[in-house]
Amino acid sequence: AYKEQKASKSKVKFSYKEQREYETIEAEIESLEKKIDEIESQLSNPQIASNYTKLTELTKEKEDLEAKHEEKMERYLYLEDLAEQIKNQ
Repeated sequence: AYKEQKASKSKVKFSYKEQREYETIEAEIESLEKKIDEIESQLSNPQIASNYTKLTELTKEKEDLEAKHEEKMERYLYLEDLAEQIKNQ
C-alpha cells in the first residue's frame, strides 16, 4: 500500500523540452512583439501605405506574427502555471 501511495503522489516537473522552452519563451515573445511593432510602424509610413502589394504583404506578415504571439502567450501561461506547481510542491 505504501508503494501505491508514493506512486500516485509523484512530483510535477518539467520535461527537458518544457524546461528549455520555459527558459527561452519570454525572449521569443519579446522578439515577436518587436517584429509586430516594426511592421506597424512600416504600415503607418505613407509610402508603404500607398503601395498595395507591400501593404498586403506586411498585413499578412503581421497577422501571422500575431497568431504566433498568441500561441506563445498561451504556452507561456501554461509553463508559468506548471512552474508555480513545481515550486509549491
